[in-house]
Amino acid sequence: MIFFRSLRALTLAFLFFFLFATLATAFGIYFATLKTIDHMVVQRITSTSEVLAPEGEQLSAGRIGRRIMAAARDRDTGDLGLILLERGRQIAGNVRVSRPLPLGLSQVDPADEIKGLSHGRVLVRDLGGGLRLAVIAETEPFDNYNAARKRIYIFGFGSIILVALAAATTFTLIIRQRIIEMRRTVDAIVEGDLSQRVPGSGPHTAFGQQAHAFNRMLDRIGDLMTEVQNVTNGVAHELRTPLARLRNHLTLIAHDPRALPVRDRIEEAQAQADSLLSLFSALLRMAEIDSGARRENFAVLNLADLVADCAEALEVVVEDSGHHLSVAPLQPIFVRGDTQLLSQMVINLLENAVRHTPSGSEIRLSLSVAQPGRAALIVADNGPGIAPVDRERALDRFGRLSRGSEVKGHGFGLPLVASIVRLHGGSIELGDAQPGLEVTVLLPTA
Repeated sequence: MIFFRSLRALTLAFLFFFLFATLATAFGIYFATLKTIDHMVVQRITSTSEVLAPEGEQLSAGRIGRRIMAAARDRDTGDLGLILLERGRQIAGNVRVSRPLPLGLSQVDPADEIKGLSHGRVLVRDLGGGLRLAVIAETEPFDNYNAARKRIYIFGFGSIILVALAAATTFTLIIRQRIIEMRRTVDAIVEGDLSQRVPGSGPHTAFGQQAHAFNRMLDRIGDLMTEVQNVTNGVAHELRTPLARLRNHLTLIAHDPRALPVRDRIEEAQAQADSLLSLFSALLRMAEIDSGARRENFAVLNLADLVADCAEALEVVVEDSGHHLSVAPLQPIFVRGDTQLLSQMVINLLENAVRHTPSGSEIRLSLSVAQPGRAALIVADNGPGIAPVDRERALDRFGRLSRGSEVKGHGFGLPLVASIVRLHGGSIELGDAQPGLEVTVLLPTA
């Protein structure tokens, strides 16, 4: 049943069964008609033969001949071929044949050279005394009737097949258009535009009711997402101000000479306050990105220049940390996006490599066209890497994989990159650099 799960497969299956049923019906009707006509012709020539020479009666050749001549002039039997043979020689009748006719039922055709007859049936009876009576009737009311009948069936059932093909094609196009519209809506929502809805076609149609139900679900999901975002943003906004005040108070206290004995603890508290402020800033930043509001700032830009600027800006930081940064030759690749967000994406990837690899590690940065219409930005290192089972969690918010306190941050580096990539219609993949981690970002080119 897997074959029937696609629209194309269902359409092809419908067309196959419809074509099979139509052709079977056409052939069935055609051969049933031929058989019915043949049966009626056989009944007619049998009854006529019985009238001319009833079974069990001993009639003279002359009397039978007179009956044949009368039947030939009669309106009901005038179209029949009648022959009386005596020891193989025709002695009466209204037609002649070019070959001896066998006893019983047989076929006659143009090869028998019967004037005015194309195809028919003949019944030959042995009357005794060397007499034989042959009655011939046409199975075609006029010449080439079978050929004309075939053409009628071909055009008639052929038109039905064409209408069915046109109807199936139209039905498929309508369904496909509805699927495309729904897929476009889903893609837009995935990219962050939660205002998109499936267009309807009337509240009383099946498509309209489906669109209405789907849109109600999207409305509910949008309301829930808005509530979650409002809670997150509200908490972040409400806590940033008191945290900022707390940090300022800690700074003032730290400068008080009386606080000299506990200054180390005050500075530790300041660092924790800075960490919380950074956390709330990251949450607000990701909420802004996920809302799709930054899509209004999109413009065509040279991604190679942007990557080169980011690498140059971080080169000193990377070298001071004991790492080595190598940048492959960058070819011009144009994408459509937000300059600030894409710059933050590159910087986050480089900082993530520096933060999670030991001193002396090598970081490699490259940009190329991976496939038609896709730019591939790759940041790889030769550090410890990420296990395959943990790579999906590394892209989740708060998905920190480190167990100790030696790594600073809240685990928002890669999730923030993933949000920026989704906003730009791209994809991100974590792979194995053998050894180390390889982060591949695919972005659509302009």
